[in-house]
Amino acid sequence: MKITLKEIAKLAGVSRGTVDRAINNRGQIAPDIKQRIIEIAERHGYKKNIIASNLAKNKKINIDIILPNPKLDSFWKAPVKGIKNLEPQLSNFRFSLQYRFYKIDNSDSYSAALNDAIQSKPDGILIAPGFLKETMQYFKIAEQNNIPFICINSEINHTEIISYIGQNSYECGQIAGSLFDKRKTGGKDIVVLTLGYEHINNKIKGLEEYNIVNKCGFNIHNYVITDFENTDTYKKYVEKIEKIKGSIKGILFTNSRAYKFLNTTNLNQLLEPEVTYIGFDLIPENIKLLKSNKLTYILNQSPQKQGYLGVINFFYYFIYNRELPEKIYLPIDIVIKESCDTYLNSLNDIPDFLI
Repeated sequence: MKITLKEIAKLAGVSRGTVDRAINNRGQIAPDIKQRIIEIAERHGYKKNIIASNLAKNKKINIDIILPNPKLDSFWKAPVKGIKNLEPQLSNFRFSLQYRFYKIDNSDSYSAALNDAIQSKPDGILIAPGFLKETMQYFKIAEQNNIPFICINSEINHTEIISYIGQNSYECGQIAGSLFDKRKTGGKDIVVLTLGYEHINNKIKGLEEYNIVNKCGFNIHNYVITDFENTDTYKKYVEKIEKIKGSIKGILFTNSRAYKFLNTTNLNQLLEPEVTYIGFDLIPENIKLLKSNKLTYILNQSPQKQGYLGVINFFYYFIYNRELPEKIYLPIDIVIKESCDTYLNSLNDIPDFLI
């Protein structure tokens, strides 16, 4: 088994930083301590990561980042912030990041971003998949060009994806089912609203299976609103909901766009006060709804951490030649009105390099 810098430090009776300075011949260190560290390292067969050293010194690593435009959908400001927290450190390792934003409701815009990225022949692509059919088509092209992908937020299985970072969507559905179940008020009807292209339906699957296993007796009504930017289309869904309003237990919004529906309809006034509303993600618009009792719970999917980990894992992959875990599921935090400010403050207290 290879000895680590931490183990060398323990044997030498010094800090890991001192070992790093001795082995890499940088900074001030006493000659006798340096000699002791080198002797321990050689005796235990320690070898510097030559791949890391060479890449850091000689090769520029180009990473293309394909995300929905944060100016058009505020959820995506968080992953971009997480990535930008890394940029100063990555520049020391000749990492170059190219952002390619697409319109979240436009498959042509998405295809164009993917096409431009692949044509530029980057070393890797960090992507939040938007449209399943187009994604799979371009993955085939990427495979021919040996371009690896890291996916965030939407989980897709493909050989070119070396790692997925984000929520466990099935678990999200299970959590929603549990929250509905534990609130003993209301009827048995659950309305699920997806504002966008829901190509990953594991949240709904998780909710449905929770319902079956726990014998909740929910009647689940699933609606997908692809034309979600046209708020005039919301009227027909409100009419569908109104027909069962007396028996509704809860409303589940499967992504961050709860605010679009609730702010442009009279749904909160139409339904009984005890109805449970669950949305996703602590964007400002949803936080306002939570504080005004128009959302009961927000499930937070750590979007800032998704962006950060997406890029830092490419760093580990290329600089340290490290094999990445296929899936990195992030915790799902349940936020209520009473804990919202404390939760947000705790996020702000975390240093950027730990986010």
